[in-house]
Amino acid sequence: MIRPGRDLTWKQFFKRLLDEWKHDAIGDSGAALTFYSMLALFPFLIFLVALASYFITPDKVDALLAQLQAVAPEHVTHLIANRLHSLQQTSKGGLVSIGAIGALWSASSGVMALENALNRVYDVKETRPFWKTRAIGIAATIVAGAMALIAVFAAVIVPSIARAIGGPIGGALDWLRLPIAGFLMMVLWALVYRFLPNIKLPFKILTPGSIVGVLVWIVASWGFSQYVKHFGMYEVIYGAVGGVIVLLVWMWVSAQVLLLGAEINKILAPQEKQKPEAPALPLPPRRTRKRSPVVAAMAIVATVVLFWRRRAA
Repeated sequence: MIRPGRDLTWKQFFKRLLDEWKHDAIGDSGAALTFYSMLALFPFLIFLVALASYFITPDKVDALLAQLQAVAPEHVTHLIANRLHSLQQTSKGGLVSIGAIGALWSASSGVMALENALNRVYDVKETRPFWKTRAIGIAATIVAGAMALIAVFAAVIVPSIARAIGGPIGGALDWLRLPIAGFLMMVLWALVYRFLPNIKLPFKILTPGSIVGVLVWIVASWGFSQYVKHFGMYEVIYGAVGGVIVLLVWMWVSAQVLLLGAEINKILAPQEKQKPEAPALPLPPRRTRKRSPVVAAMAIVATVVLFWRRRAA
């Protein structure tokens, strides 16, 4: 693996990262990914409720969202909490119900949008058949649901165990749940970077992109939540949909950070180990500035006039 500061200077690394960011239009890709993720978010919540309908109670949901609220904007956690509580009250079936299966199918569409965005990052075309990309999307959705349940365990059950044990061991156990949650998130991001794009990369549990991406996401989410809390006027400007706008902006920031981690992995991975399953997309031609003949003529006239005045003086 290429290491910044040794195999290439930090200046070269950040320059390449900026060039790749512009070339892959991460802002636009993040916006498209946000749109499809927004459509898939609430079906995923339906699937999550069906997945955990037997042992997740409203108080456990509140405890989990309290952990998320430490990072994400309050409007986001409020919207998700209201929807989760509503789904828990109206849920009438488990994983085998038609509603849960349809929600799983809809939620996997967001993962397929992420597949396309990562393909653009790695400059490859999507050549896998539809059934394979959809199967990967469904599997990724199930894994994400399982990770969410593990997060519930870490946010609710571990503190109870820590209080029961007490003393230094209990305090250490209560503190360790945050690093464990961060580690699980890094593992999830590493799985996303490995299995979603149409390119073969050596699998590693932790990658530079997943580590940096999760840390940047935590800082960016916390910073955005503080901005919304103290300076944002979304409810004043957008009225009743202000909370939805906050959710969209936060998802857009999160999508860009996720793609940023993929760009970091792309730069630092040895090129000979990157084996695309599809031919690389050709780079767009560089734009050459065409000089207007009128401008050129005016420049020549100005040069002649200046030269003539200097000689006359």
